[in-house]
Amino acid sequence: MKNKIAVVLFNLGGPDSLEAVQPFLFNLFSDPDIFKLPLGVITQKPFARMIARRRNEEASRGYAAIGGKSPLLENTQRQADALTQALATVGDYDVHICMRYWHPLTDRVVSELQHTGYKNIILLPLYPQYSLTTTGSSYNEFIRQCQHQNYHPQVQLIDYWHDNEAYLDAIVDGIHEAQHALPDSDPAQIELLFSAHGLPQKFIDAGDPYEQQIRATYEALCARLNWPRTNLCYQSRVGPLKWLGPYTKDMIQQCAQTGTQQMLVYPIAFVSDHTETLYELGIQYAQLAKASGINHYRVVPALNDHPKLIQALMEKVQSATIDKTRFQMI
Repeated sequence: MKNKIAVVLFNLGGPDSLEAVQPFLFNLFSDPDIFKLPLGVITQKPFARMIARRRNEEASRGYAAIGGKSPLLENTQRQADALTQALATVGDYDVHICMRYWHPLTDRVVSELQHTGYKNIILLPLYPQYSLTTTGSSYNEFIRQCQHQNYHPQVQLIDYWHDNEAYLDAIVDGIHEAQHALPDSDPAQIELLFSAHGLPQKFIDAGDPYEQQIRATYEALCARLNWPRTNLCYQSRVGPLKWLGPYTKDMIQQCAQTGTQQMLVYPIAFVSDHTETLYELGIQYAQLAKASGINHYRVVPALNDHPKLIQALMEKVQSATIDKTRFQMI
């Protein structure tokens, strides 16, 4: 394996059954990069256990509505398979999946990488925009596990790629395809919402670049599309903290009040369909739109294994391979 490069795809992970929802939530709320508690060594696990129990019923309803589990692993596996085929034409790579909160978990992935003997690893998050709560958390856990297992490869992190041309073109393709599924495909008659996963404002205030990179993605897409009516908003808010806004729920209602009859929603922070796209946007907010008077509401599917997304990922891996100065030994 001396000359072979491992490409590790970071993603969130999701429960593979309804019974797995609570332990998945426990893993999520145990993350010290997101939930920083006083005396965390003592308080983190009890806190995570309590919140996971409280949120289990509501979260389970969402997973039950989309088939009883998250489709995220299957979607990520398709991306990994397509990327493997693409990379086989340009170099010697193996692609691995590493989930932050459900299987395959980081400790197991690191163990397999060490057992195989990879000396060089490219970490490629399936989050186009960087945030400590996503890419940062996955990277930190990967480093912790390498240190715990006494594994010291050369590692390079691709920290963001929201500005990749192929990625942006793939989104434009998806929006145009969904546009023509509406009764009136004239963009002037369609409100286009770009819905990003929310983030507590405190992370932005502390310097997290997520909002800035979401805004840059939105502006790049607007320049490509030249769509008359667009808005950027944020979904998935939980808890009492102030989050990034405006909220997607509020934006849907505001558009309805101004007479919107057709709406497209694009999940701008996601490249894989999962509960936030299929249940929150696809079911909950669809019901809200209908109740608010929007007759035609459609969620544009996430890119999943769109060929241009795979091209974008391949380009990032190739660039990382060439720039050997960015590899650092753990």
